[in-house]
Amino acid sequence: MLIIKKTIQNFFKNITYKIFKILYGNITGKTSHIDNLDIDLKKVQVGNNSYEIYYCSKSSLYTDTIHDTAIIKNNKIINGPSFQLRKNFNSDCLNNSVLKKGTPRLRRRVKGKVLSLLTGGGGNSNYWHWLFDVLPRIEIFTKQEINLSHIDFFLFPNFDLNFQKESLDILQIDPKKRLSSINYRHFFADQITVTSHPYNLLNNPNLDSLNIPNWICEYLRAKFLKKELQNSKLKIFPEKIYINRKDATSLRYIINLKEVENVLEKEKFSSLTLSNYSLSDQISLFYNAKKIIGLHGAGFANLIFCKPNTRVIELKSNTAGDAIKNLAIKNKLIYDDISCEPESINFNNQAGDIIIKPNVLRNKIN
Repeated sequence: MLIIKKTIQNFFKNITYKIFKILYGNITGKTSHIDNLDIDLKKVQVGNNSYEIYYCSKSSLYTDTIHDTAIIKNNKIINGPSFQLRKNFNSDCLNNSVLKKGTPRLRRRVKGKVLSLLTGGGGNSNYWHWLFDVLPRIEIFTKQEINLSHIDFFLFPNFDLNFQKESLDILQIDPKKRLSSINYRHFFADQITVTSHPYNLLNNPNLDSLNIPNWICEYLRAKFLKKELQNSKLKIFPEKIYINRKDATSLRYIINLKEVENVLEKEKFSSLTLSNYSLSDQISLFYNAKKIIGLHGAGFANLIFCKPNTRVIELKSNTAGDAIKNLAIKNKLIYDDISCEPESINFNNQAGDIIIKPNVLRNKIN
C-alpha cells in the first residue's frame, strides 16, 4: 500500500514539475558576476573575517526552505549567492535541485530591493541558528550600506515564533518589510541581495560551528543585552538555572532524568523551559545566572549574554562536539561538561540518549 501511495505521489510530483517548467522554462546552467553585468559583487571586512555581498538585479529566488536556495538570472543559477546543502556542506551550485526539477511554485512579483537572510532549514525555528546564522547577515550588509532604509524587504526563513518577532522588533525591522520564505518560496524582484554565511567560512560544518567569530557575539550583545536589561530591572531572576528542554521534540534525552532532576532540586537549581520566556527574559536569565546546567541544545546560545566567570556545565553525548564549549570559553565563562557514551545513537551526530550518574553530577556542581 505504501509503495502504491509513493508511486502516485511521485507521478503527480513529476507532472507538477513539467507544468512549471513549461511556465518558467528549464534552468540551463550557471552564471556569475564575471559573466553578467547585472550581478555585482562587493567584499567587506567584519572583525577579522572577509565576506561577500552579491547584488543581483532583475533576478528570481527559489527556495525549498531547507536545503536549497537558488538565485536565478535569465534561467541560469547564479554561482556564489545560491546554496545547496548536502550533508551540511555547501555543494557546487550545479547540484542545486532547480537544475532537475525547475522552480515548482508560482512566481510572485516583489517590487523593490530584497535582502535575503536565508540560511537553510535551521533558521526556520532553531534559536541557535536564528541568532548566529540569520541575524548577523544584517551586520555584514551594513558594512557596505549603513542605511537599511534602502532595503524595501527583508527575506527571513520564517518569523512566526515569538523570539523571532521580538528580535526583529528590537532591531527595528518594519513588520511591513518582513517576508517569510514559507510564503515567498519563488519570486522575482528588482534586486536581490545576499551575503556570505556569517561563520561558515571554511565550508566545513564540523570546524566552522566550533568557532563562531567574536564579532557575532559582540554584535548580538550590543543589539540586545543593554536594552533588555533596562526592561527587566524590576524582575528577580535565579542564580542557578537548569535548562530542562521540556520543549524539545526529539534528538536527545537523559534516560535517568528523574534522578538528575532530584539532584538539581536539592542543589537549589531552578528548572526552566526556555521557550516559555520572552527573548528579553531569556537574556536577563543568563545575564543574572551564576551557574547554568543543561543538556546539549540551542538554548546555550544565550551564553553570549552571561557575565564573565559564570559557571557552565553541559550534559552531552560524546558525539555532540565542542560548539558550546568553545562559545563559553570565547565569552570568558568557566566551562565544564559531563560527556557520556550514548546509549543509543540517532542519525544526527549531536543526538544520543545518555545516562548521567548522580554522584558525578553532584561532584561537578560542587
